[in-house]
Amino acid sequence: MDGKTIRATRLVGLGRVLKVFIWLAGSVSACVAVLRWFVCDVRAFLPPTLAAFMPSGSLDMARRSAGFCAELMPLAAAIYILVMLYRIASACIGGTPFGPKVGLVCSRLGCGLILLGAANGLYTALVSVILTYTPGAKNLRISFGLSTADLYLMVVGVAVMMLGYVMDEAYRIYQENSLII
Repeated sequence: MDGKTIRATRLVGLGRVLKVFIWLAGSVSACVAVLRWFVCDVRAFLPPTLAAFMPSGSLDMARRSAGFCAELMPLAAAIYILVMLYRIASACIGGTPFGPKVGLVCSRLGCGLILLGAANGLYTALVSVILTYTPGAKNLRISFGLSTADLYLMVVGVAVMMLGYVMDEAYRIYQENSLII
């Protein structure tokens, strides 16, 4: 086997492993969201800043449902990212890891990362309201939590978007140059 065949075989194998990882990550994420809000003690699965807002005792079903609905925002962004990764893995398996569609998918992956960072901050604010809201009471607390990890996620998202645009432009230039004799 020559070097090109070995690299292509590795790329196909990596794409297959990535697809399995994507299915596992998506399944685990969805299961954790359901377990957190409907099965387990919510306090154990929340960040300490949000757990401090939690009322004593267990949560009623309305608050659990509202918390689950709030969690659907970052979960949807994460699933979107996994779908884009799945498309990239499919392109690797198909032998076209640098086509025009992959550049667009990379740009969309970057958008998904930006959305995930923003959704995490909004999730924190919504959960703090859900945990502290009591009709008629004046003790509503809103906590907006945008951690440095969320900010870094958005920065990486911008970088991945730019990489997608560069890949798209590089492929366009390659196509133009292949027409020149």
